[in-house]
Amino acid sequence: MSDHAGVALLSVYDKTGIADFAHGLADMGWKIFASGGTAQAIADAGIDVQDVSDIVGGEAILGHRVVTLSREISAGLLADKSNPDDMTEMAKLRLPVIDLVCVDMYPLEEAIAQPDSTTQDVIDKTDIGGPTMLRAGAKGRRIVLSHAGQRSEVLGWLQAGKPDEAAFIEKLAARAEYEVARYCLTLAKHLGGNEVSGFAARLNSRTKYGENPQQAEAGFYADNRVGADPLGLDKFEHVQGMERSFINMTDIDRLLQTVTHIAAGFDKNFGSVPAVAVGVKHGNACGAGVAEDHVEAVKRMLEGDTRAIFGGVVMINGEVDKSVAETLMRHAMDGERNRLLDGVIGASVTDEALELLSRNKLRVVINPALAGLNAASLDSARRLRPVRGGVLEQPNYDFVLDLAADYMQFHGELADQQKLDMVLAWAIGATSNSNTITLVKDGQLIGNGVGQQDRVGAGQLALTRTTTAFPELIDAGSTLTLKIGLDKAKLAGAAAYSDSFFPFPDGPELLAKAGIKAILASSGSVGDESVTKTLTEAGVSLAMLPDRIGRGFYMH
Repeated sequence: MSDHAGVALLSVYDKTGIADFAHGLADMGWKIFASGGTAQAIADAGIDVQDVSDIVGGEAILGHRVVTLSREISAGLLADKSNPDDMTEMAKLRLPVIDLVCVDMYPLEEAIAQPDSTTQDVIDKTDIGGPTMLRAGAKGRRIVLSHAGQRSEVLGWLQAGKPDEAAFIEKLAARAEYEVARYCLTLAKHLGGNEVSGFAARLNSRTKYGENPQQAEAGFYADNRVGADPLGLDKFEHVQGMERSFINMTDIDRLLQTVTHIAAGFDKNFGSVPAVAVGVKHGNACGAGVAEDHVEAVKRMLEGDTRAIFGGVVMINGEVDKSVAETLMRHAMDGERNRLLDGVIGASVTDEALELLSRNKLRVVINPALAGLNAASLDSARRLRPVRGGVLEQPNYDFVLDLAADYMQFHGELADQQKLDMVLAWAIGATSNSNTITLVKDGQLIGNGVGQQDRVGAGQLALTRTTTAFPELIDAGSTLTLKIGLDKAKLAGAAAYSDSFFPFPDGPELLAKAGIKAILASSGSVGDESVTKTLTEAGVSLAMLPDRIGRGFYMH
C-alpha cells in the first residue's frame, strides 16, 4: 500500500457527488475501496475502485445488510499507525490500513418523519455499519467524512498538503461523533417516546457573550434534523448591523412565539392573517398592532407604549420597505431625533429601507417564511429547559384560542372588534412571562402587565403601562403612593386577557373601573361565580375557557 498516497473507503447512501470526490482522490494517487452501489457509481465514472469484499474476504450477506461490519474493516480503521506491533500484525494479515473513510448513514430521520412510516421502515433504515465505521475512524484519528458537505473541504485540505493536520482531524472526528450521536438519539427518542429526552446540535453562530458580559463562550447551536423548521433561528439571515447578541436571539425566539400565535389565532377565528407588527423588550411584547397594511400595523405597535418600545426589537410578517422603515424611525417622535431601536425583522427588506435603517445602525434580519404565517406556523417541537441536574421537557404551547369552540362560555355580548382584540390580547399574553394581564384596543396593544406574583398586580401594571406620562411618586410620611394618570379615553372599551383565572373579584373590578369592557380569562376558580357577578353588574362582557384547556402560563 505504500505506493499510494493513502487508502480510502467510501460507502454512502446518497451517491450525489461521490464520483467527483473519488475522482479528486484518484488524481492525488489514493487507492479507493467502496461497497455495493457506491463502488458501482465510482466504476461507472471510469475511476479505478476495488470492492470492499476484497478486504473482508466475502460478499455482502443477509440481503446486503452486512457488508462493512467486519473485524477487517475495523482493524483497518483502528490500527495505530505509530505502533510497530500494529503495523506488523496488519502486514501479516495482509490487511490495508485505511486512512480515510467517507460514510453517510441510511436516511432514518426521513423514514421516521413519513406519516405512514411502519416499524419495518424504521428498522430497514437503521444503520449499523455506518455508525460503526464513523466511530472507529474517529477513534483511530483517520480522515473521517460524515457529511456530504465536507467533501470539497477535505479535498481542498488534502491538495493544500494537510495544514494543521491534528486540529483538522480532531474537527472531523468531533463532527463524526456528533452525527452518530444525533442519529442514535433520533432513534432512541422515536422508540422510547417521552421516556427519552435530549438535544444534539452544532454551533451555528457565536455571540459576543451571553446574557451578561461576564458570561462568555455563548452561541446559538442549531438543530440539524431533516425537515428542520423554516422558522428556526438558523434560517434567519443577518443582513445589516452588528451581529446578533445572545439577547437578540432570545428576543427573536420570543417574537416568533407571539407573532405565530397572533397569526394562528386570526387564521382560526377569522379565516385570514392581517399585517402584524410586534415589538419586544426582554422577550415580552411592549407594542403590537394588527391592520390591513404593515405601515398601519407598525403605527399601532409604536403608539401603544412609546416609552417602552425605545431600544426594542420589532418583527413584522411582511417586507420592510421604505415606508415601514420611515414609520419605525419617525412616527410619533418629537423633534428631529429618530427612534432608537435595536433591530427589525421581516420577511424581506428593500435597498431603500436598508439605506435608511443603516443611518441608525439598526440590525436587520430577514426570513421569507414570515410572509406565509398561518395556523400551521406554530412551533410544535417539545421544549427543553436545562435545570440543575438535568432538563425539564414539555410539549410546546401550541394551543390556539377558538372563540367558536364548545369549551367557551360567554357572559354578555361581544362586538366584532372586541373579538378581534381578545384574540390579539390572548396571543400576546399567553406568550409573555406569567402572571400576565394584557390590554388591547382597536387592534393595538396598549398595556402588557407581565411577570407579576399576583393577578391584581398584573392588572395594575398593565394599566400603568397605558399612560404615556411617568407616574408621580407621592411621599405621605411613612408611606409612598404611586399616582398614575390613566388615559381614560385610551382605555375606554378596551379588551383584557388574563393568562389564568381570577381567584377573587378584586382584579376584574380594577379593570372594569378603568374602562375595560370585555375580558377573556380561564375558569376553574372557586371565585368564578363572584367574578362573573361583579363583571356582569359592571356591564363588562366576560368570555371564559377552562383553565385545564387554555391556561396561558409561559416562561416561568
